[in-house]
Amino acid sequence: MYERFYGLREKPFTLSPDPSYLFMSPKHENVYTHLRYAVVENKGFVVITGEIGSGKTTLINYLLARIRGAVRVAYVYNTRVSPSQFLKLVARELEIPVETQDKVGIFEALNRFLLREYAAGRRVILIVDEAQNLSLSTLEEIRLISNLETQKEPLWQIILVGQPELRRKLEHPSLKQLVQRVTVYCHLEPLDLEETKAYVRHRLRVAGAKREDLFTEEALEAVYRYSRGIPRLINLICDTALVYGFADGIPRIGADLIETVVEDRRRSGLFFEPAETAGEVPSPEAGDLGSRVRDLEQRVRVLEALVGELSERLEFCRSLEREWREILKNLLLFINIKSS
Repeated sequence: MYERFYGLREKPFTLSPDPSYLFMSPKHENVYTHLRYAVVENKGFVVITGEIGSGKTTLINYLLARIRGAVRVAYVYNTRVSPSQFLKLVARELEIPVETQDKVGIFEALNRFLLREYAAGRRVILIVDEAQNLSLSTLEEIRLISNLETQKEPLWQIILVGQPELRRKLEHPSLKQLVQRVTVYCHLEPLDLEETKAYVRHRLRVAGAKREDLFTEEALEAVYRYSRGIPRLINLICDTALVYGFADGIPRIGADLIETVVEDRRRSGLFFEPAETAGEVPSPEAGDLGSRVRDLEQRVRVLEALVGELSERLEFCRSLEREWREILKNLLLFINIKSS
């Protein structure tokens, strides 16, 4: 919608974990180095934690994109499951045919599969996302399947990815044996102010921006202040700011527009705020609220007009397509007659 207005090839601040947009801050570089080392050296059990939206999944997708052909990967997202359900999910992800619903039978089928892959020289990696939601019993089941190994090395690698609660959960006394198997642990910290500025400019550059100063310095400082350096929140704020700027015909995003974006999303209850900065938002005065409503109505009218214009262009293109089809049909008919 706003791409042409701001000279972009595509939207730079989508929320999907696209590895092509990965910004390697020193913090991300450190975690990636440890993660890559663990995978290359087959270090068995790995735990990665970080706040919601800190970039954990993007970082893992970036690594997988570079090793995908060399390994078999099972990626489990659904973690609010029982131990037996978890084993079934793993078997399904690895495309292991299981003829029984019995947990022991699934475990044995998994062991046979891993032995075949090991004999064929193929690596297997299990990645469990949102691992903080795993129950203690399912985490114990993961410890048991991590015991599948040869006399020299593990048959596969297990990577647990989760929010900071995962680390606290792993401190439970019943998981002591599991923790002892963790060979690499990393925590992904939020970006600082300068990294946040570089992150925004990086994503604009990847999206084909002709200018990297599309956001003013003051705007970038406001983005950091409200996002606390969490990439997902940075994307949310910046994408909405571009939509607002496009609707209002603003060529460069300033701090006042960032303030408006955050205020609007807070009022609608659609803005997640890091716990340490969250606070009660004072009720607006009636006059202020009326002004905001008028501003939003104006933006809606602009966007409706643009949608109408695009609809007219689409209908024009369809009309041209019909005319060209008719011309082509007549041309082919003429060629056929001449050749006869």
